[in-house]
Amino acid sequence: MDVFLNNIISFPVVVYTALLAIILSYWILAFLGGIDSEIFDLNLDADLEFEADLSTDVDAPRNLSGVTGFFLKFGLTGVPVTLVVSLLVLFSWMLCYIYVSLISLMIPTQLLKMVVGFVMIFISFLLSVPLTSWLIKPLKKLFITHQAKTKQSLIGSECIVKTGKVTATFGQAILEGDVDGLILDVRAKESEGICKGDVVVLIEYIEAEGGYWVKKVA
Repeated sequence: MDVFLNNIISFPVVVYTALLAIILSYWILAFLGGIDSEIFDLNLDADLEFEADLSTDVDAPRNLSGVTGFFLKFGLTGVPVTLVVSLLVLFSWMLCYIYVSLISLMIPTQLLKMVVGFVMIFISFLLSVPLTSWLIKPLKKLFITHQAKTKQSLIGSECIVKTGKVTATFGQAILEGDVDGLILDVRAKESEGICKGDVVVLIEYIEAEGGYWVKKVA
């Protein structure tokens, strides 16, 4: 026990010991409900959504810098940021501990130990990145989120008319392929002759009525 305590407060392990203590405190508070477990995920999530938007824009810049770019590049996404950071620190701590327990004993001078210790801080972190990426891969399916459909996101979707006809003031249709059978208010010029069973496409959302202008699929 004394050896263990001495090792965790030895340099460079002590650097990650301090970080690990902070992370353990965070998870304890989160477990007890004293802090929101997603408090540090917000900014990165927003950046990742921004990256997803860029993927559909050929004229937009393709690379993100900073923390978001780092997480994307090394496959550290798909799980909460707090979990990723916790694993990075844990693996770095373990690697530094192994260094202090086994390798540092073979280094002859204290000065050289200090120099190698500084290098180990960075090496242990670099090695923890692929280890963390590998560990979170099977966990990603546990954190899949499904975006709720918004009124604007339905534009371009096809529906099947359920009322006798569709006019500028009346009409309903069911969203095609929707397992929940979402029924929408739809509107069209009566001259278009849209009637029950016709397939229509949503072309515009009517904010005042909460319905959609539709066009008959040829």
